Amino acid sequence: MVVSSYAPKTDVLTHPDRVEAVGRLLPCGEGTPAALQQFIDHVAELLHAPCAGVSLILTDAGMLVATHGVSGWLAEAGGLPAEWAPCATVVRNDAPLLITDTHDDPAHVTNPLVMITGVRSYAGVPLHSNGQPVGSLCVLSGEPHAFTTADLDVLTGLASRAVELLRAGIYG
Repeated sequence: MVVSSYAPKTDVLTHPDRVEAVGRLLPCGEGTPAALQQFIDHVAELLHAPCAGVSLILTDAGMLVATHGVSGWLAEAGGLPAEWAPCATVVRNDAPLLITDTHDDPAHVTNPLVMITGVRSYAGVPLHSNGQPVGSLCVLSGEPHAFTTADLDVLTGLASRAVELLRAGIYG
């Protein structure tokens, strides 16, 4: 009898503790709570970004909970497949992500989000709840943009406030 020590690596997105933490933050109603919308508008202004967002990453999709400057089909859908979402990369790696120009980045140049919407730059940091990476606070642009590590520091400093506002929108 041969016993294999091989165990397939579980995708972070499907880890039960993470899924439970995301479930606790899912909005119950339609629309974005006013305080969360004001917050994301402020983030966009602070970082001089045409678009900003708070996302929750489900097992197979990214849900846009609050956005600034997002329009068209993406705004109507309120999300996108996880494999298209840079925010899912932030959650999988539990680390910030900085993309200056998607057209110069082999990992993103053929991403359908880039090809369909024209996203060219992105900066995002993880949001945590119950010790789990559940989503991302991010800024993005349709132009190449030199978001910096200082921008990531600003986003990191604001991430806990985003989670507080998510919780307040559900429980408050």
